[in-house]
Amino acid sequence: MSVVNEAVAPVEAAIEQPSAQGRKSLTQNVAALSAGQLFTWAMTLSWTLVVPRLLGDGAMGLIITGMSIANILQLMLGAGTANFLTREIVVAPERASRLVSAATLGRLALFPLFAGATFVWSLVAGYTAHGNVVLYLCSAATAVTLLSEPILSYFQATERMHYMALGNVINKTSQGLGGIVLVVLGFGALGFAWCWVATASLVVVLCFRWIRGYLGVRWRTNRRDIWEVAKGSAIYWTGGVFFTIYAWIDTAMLSVMTNAKVVAWYGVPMRLWGTMLVIPSIFSTAWLPRMVQAHLKSKDELIAVTRVPIELVFLISLPVATLVGIGAKPVMHLVYGSSYDHSIPVLIILGINLIPMYLNIMLAQICIASKRFGTWTWLMVGASIFNPLINLLLIPWTQHRYGNGAIGAAVALALTELVIGCAAIAIVGRRIIGRSTLGRGLRMAVPCGAGWLIDYLLRDTGQVAALLAGGTALVVLVGAVGITAQERGQAVGQLRSALGKISAVTSRLRGRPSEGVS
Repeated sequence: MSVVNEAVAPVEAAIEQPSAQGRKSLTQNVAALSAGQLFTWAMTLSWTLVVPRLLGDGAMGLIITGMSIANILQLMLGAGTANFLTREIVVAPERASRLVSAATLGRLALFPLFAGATFVWSLVAGYTAHGNVVLYLCSAATAVTLLSEPILSYFQATERMHYMALGNVINKTSQGLGGIVLVVLGFGALGFAWCWVATASLVVVLCFRWIRGYLGVRWRTNRRDIWEVAKGSAIYWTGGVFFTIYAWIDTAMLSVMTNAKVVAWYGVPMRLWGTMLVIPSIFSTAWLPRMVQAHLKSKDELIAVTRVPIELVFLISLPVATLVGIGAKPVMHLVYGSSYDHSIPVLIILGINLIPMYLNIMLAQICIASKRFGTWTWLMVGASIFNPLINLLLIPWTQHRYGNGAIGAAVALALTELVIGCAAIAIVGRRIIGRSTLGRGLRMAVPCGAGWLIDYLLRDTGQVAALLAGGTALVVLVGAVGITAQERGQAVGQLRSALGKISAVTSRLRGRPSEGVS
């Protein structure tokens, strides 16, 4: 049976499931998130392809450093609250107003602590005056962005994810197009940082307007509600602390152990790599409320609901990683120029890292849905210890040997994700990822290997020609590998049936009154 065959059944069930109180079906939510993510992916990719070349590696290093430190320090504003709110609102929607209000006002009260921590870091790190201003602006944008997170958690829990998609579109469009225009006009890193602050503020204002149409939030709270949110979020916050440390510490360590250029050699491919996480982001966001509902019924129901999206995401990760690998050299050469040649091996390593990363993002959702996030927290604790230790060895070694400590940081991240993936499968994924999944993975590896081989054999004909040939072979072979003629016929028949139902439901939806937005 093909992946398509397995995916059709749950999609059909989601289409036929009636929506209540303005909620969207799973298909509608996936479609909204996919459309929004496709648009934001294009904007982010445009920014990533244009801005680093215009700014140069030095100024780009300042931006990457500011963003990295701001993301680490944001833990003080309650990282993990979003996961807690999403799960609790699914379980007890009548408590949504109190929870959203307490989470938002609690974060606002912590702003002075966040600002103080940013200032202390700037003194300890010893950045230049220009670098400090970029850091302060990136931190301000991060803090403002986090004010909208509780409201977006409500929309995720109530399966109105078109608002999440719209917020991302506005955010990334302003950052992408606005950032490009400001850089072209010569405003540099400061221009991008100010653009980020303005965009984050706009999204927060819109989120407050959107939620008024669905939830009568009274923007006041008390100690009991704040304590409830803080206590419930503690386990997620702890996991978020260690995840953020290990995910961003490599950039922070590079900024201290090397220089701004090396940070840029790592940061630019990291931005490209980040755009590739759109697929597991869509699946994990759309499926989490359904996973929570399934867990409330039984463990077997949870496994049945999660098996298909996890297997699909894992299989998709293989050709995506291959395309990133064979496209690394031509993209860096053609888009960024020779100053970013040191980023080529970094991007190849990060591309391979997509395989365990895709899987880990989905497995983490199981822990959230089943209220076992403590398990994931312990994995993050191990990662936050393992990753810096490996970086302490690999960054100076690769900096000394290759003049590029970014290679060491990329290898450290890939090794960390691989260890997390193996542990997560052993703990929560044994009944989900079995021989069938591994067998399909091996079959998917055939076209991936063919793509690599064709690209390698044709490398002397030109980078673009080799990439096009290898990519075309990969796409063609992925559609046929491991599927017999009988299975292909069954898959086509079921796919046509599913598309017919989607078309019918879409036609009915067009006849319904649209949801109003306050």
